[in-house]
Amino acid sequence: MGADAPGTLRPAKAVVTITNNSDEKIDVNPLYFSITATDGSKHNAELGEDENQMDTMDLAPGEKATGVITGKGAFTPMYVTYTDGLFGDDVRGDVS
Repeated sequence: MGADAPGTLRPAKAVVTITNNSDEKIDVNPLYFSITATDGSKHNAELGEDENQMDTMDLAPGEKATGVITGKGAFTPMYVTYTDGLFGDDVRGDVS
């Protein structure tokens, strides 16, 4: 692939590792993640933007998975939020 044109803004990305510390399996889906920018704006995950995108899977207790979450738009990520299912509890991790 060629280089981006000068001035092209790239989508923000974060490499995320999620570990199941519960006693039950959890569902992992890239759509269950969002990225909050340093200006406080929240960005939903964009699918198909990175070949190392977080996979959709079930994690058994003690298992972990790593993948890339890409946010819509160009911004500086501050933290990533995972929601356990569409209506479950939120877990937040800082971006370093």
